Amino acid sequence: MIRFRVGHSWLREDPGPGGPRDAFAFELEGINVLPGANDEPLARIISALVETTTALAIDGERAGQVSLEDVHLELCFWRTGGHEVTVSVVDLSAPPRLVRAPIAVELPSLVEATVRCARQFLRDVSTHREGIETELVALERKLKRLTSAVIEERPLRDTSIPWSAVRSADHGLGYSLRDDEGRTLAWTRKTRAGLPPLLFDGELTLADGTTAPGLPFLSMMGLARAATEGSARLGGQPVPADRVFLAGLDLCLALRSRHPSLSANPYVEALQVRCTDGLTALRQPVPDTTLATVNPPRATPGMPLAPVGDLRKVALQPRWSRPVALGEDGGRILLGKRWIIVHSPHAAHAFTRQGGTAFRHLANRGVAISGAGFAVCAAPGQVLGFDGRAPNAAWLRDHDGSPLGPALEAAGEALVCAMGRRTVAGFSAMTGRELWRFEPPRTQSVVFSLVGNRVLVGTDGGTLYGVDAGDGQVRFRVKAGLPVARAPVAVRHRALVVLNRGEHSALYLCDALSRGDTTPAGAIVWTRELILGTPSAPVSARGKTWLGGARDGRTAIVCLGARGQVLWEKTVPCDARTLSLLPYEGGVIAADARGSATRLLPDGSMDWVLGSSGDELSRPIAPVIRRGTLVVPGPVTRLVQPNGGRVLAELATGARMLDLVTDARLTIYVLREPGALETFVPGTALALVRSPV
Repeated sequence: MIRFRVGHSWLREDPGPGGPRDAFAFELEGINVLPGANDEPLARIISALVETTTALAIDGERAGQVSLEDVHLELCFWRTGGHEVTVSVVDLSAPPRLVRAPIAVELPSLVEATVRCARQFLRDVSTHREGIETELVALERKLKRLTSAVIEERPLRDTSIPWSAVRSADHGLGYSLRDDEGRTLAWTRKTRAGLPPLLFDGELTLADGTTAPGLPFLSMMGLARAATEGSARLGGQPVPADRVFLAGLDLCLALRSRHPSLSANPYVEALQVRCTDGLTALRQPVPDTTLATVNPPRATPGMPLAPVGDLRKVALQPRWSRPVALGEDGGRILLGKRWIIVHSPHAAHAFTRQGGTAFRHLANRGVAISGAGFAVCAAPGQVLGFDGRAPNAAWLRDHDGSPLGPALEAAGEALVCAMGRRTVAGFSAMTGRELWRFEPPRTQSVVFSLVGNRVLVGTDGGTLYGVDAGDGQVRFRVKAGLPVARAPVAVRHRALVVLNRGEHSALYLCDALSRGDTTPAGAIVWTRELILGTPSAPVSARGKTWLGGARDGRTAIVCLGARGQVLWEKTVPCDARTLSLLPYEGGVIAADARGSATRLLPDGSMDWVLGSSGDELSRPIAPVIRRGTLVVPGPVTRLVQPNGGRVLAELATGARMLDLVTDARLTIYVLREPGALETFVPGTALALVRSPV
């Protein structure tokens, strides 16, 4: 008999933000196969269980997975054929292992137990819906779909095509892979069950004949993690770290050759990144995998700072410093192709790369300026346009005195800028004529961004408008029940939009530009509701999206897949109020205004952590990667090696720093209060040169 059980101690007290947390058990014939799961977020786990069961019973998926992150357990389901489902419990703590032998259950019994558990939980939580209303509504919708469907015999999505691969132990560490059930073909970029397709049989072998049968991928994950700490052992025998990393990369290459989509599997990505970073730390050459017939990974930004070897230390030398008149509102640095522009709501001051003054604009009703140097300045009765460093205005027009700026975006022949808190306007770049002015009704404040020639305007009323930059006509509108919290983020021809009110947040992806009759502008691709406060700006790369925020007094980062499904959620030691995210090699780097930073690998595991460097900055500054080096702004700005977290240089910028930018040459520009722009140039102080192979 199958039964899912949840604890009820939360009924006697206030569950608190994030919903009830209590024990969760999966009982087979009265035996609990999930030891230690005593403090789990019940709403999230039960919702994931219903979604997984629906995928197995209705959608024809072969693999399913439910994560219990607090105890590092993964509940893995595998539909073998007919109505039979194999259940495995995997412990991902050190070392990763199978908790018990796989157990076969009947799919109708699994569906019945899931429905019974979800219904009972919804009845119990009916008086504690505060704070998790959106999650419960989504759970009710999923449960309705599961209960209304009929389980039928239908062909599974992937056929069972046997596969095997062997690596000789003569290389120091070998493996034998056997996939008789076609598990490796069950992974797609749209599914969230990444671990079950990797639970195929095989063994790892050493040159002396020592073997470790079982699940070779889990064994390789454990060996790679131990090799990073310098304690890799197989069957009691020590294994050199470089042999482990080389074998791990070869295993990833074999899986990608078998099924190219596995290159996006978060567990395969995490193993490959860990092995690559390990070889880099050991100063070993990383094998070239470009000849494999797999999807090529996207290039990471930047070039190595020292091409002759591995950079160990960087020296930052001051180059020049200039005073800047900003006013009381502070300022920001805008890095253009020709100039470094320091701008504030009423002033803009541009410098050449050598520190010479290029131009300066002041206006009491606002200055809006773009990175190319085009500025629109507003006075009480007129508005002027300046093109770069030309001393005279390119055009002059009458103006009603509405404040402008400070950001200015160019979209074709139009210049788009904010006008006050609730209006966006477009000016002709050639003549300065006001082409249009858009002021959404029943709105107190707006945020905007550009995707191609489309201006996306989000309001505190929850509506997103798609405005044509040429004529100001509204091409589409998307209404939501929560305010738009941040400016929409462009993802090619689409846009990510964050909504938030209190602890309730939502993220959706919509088409900003039309792609034919099948994808009209404004169409919603996916939507995901989350329990997060003070959400950060989302970032997207390689088909994944990351969003951070506050939950239960902690800072959490959520990773979403290509369809908006939650792949993982992790807690990081950063401040949610000032959190900034940066995608890197399939994972993400998080940082805050105190200079704290951490890197999460593609599977959500933590690679390294940097602690706070001092008092909090007055405003958050996002980290960047230039020339293969991570720059983490803070009271002490640090240059960090992104693979491994080694600090290469430190620069005391102070808590009164207003902004910091870095160009492609790793030159650092720092803006300090009350108005001083300083420049620092890097130089290699110590590099480890590789011997020719």
